[in-house]
Amino acid sequence: MVEGRSVRKYKEEEAVAEAAKANGYKDIYRQSLITLTEMQKLMGKKKFEEILGGLIHKPPGRPTLVPLSDKRPAMNLSNVKNEFNEITEELEYE
Repeated sequence: MVEGRSVRKYKEEEAVAEAAKANGYKDIYRQSLITLTEMQKLMGKKKFEEILGGLIHKPPGRPTLVPLSDKRPAMNLSNVKNEFNEITEELEYE
């Protein structure tokens, strides 16, 4: 067993910002849009749909195998090979 990959994180963002600024670095912040959920809460569902409805895209989910008892409608797949990645490694069976 080995240790998996991990993602580096700042211990204390304020301390990092202060240290970077103290050493002359100014462009240390990034500005981005708030999430869809936050935007909807900010505007309310009706205004959100009115203002941004045409600017939101929800792509289809990736195919997933589920039991027959699942309530979601079955996907209509014309060619299954186009939907899944082929396994190219050889498996050993004992």
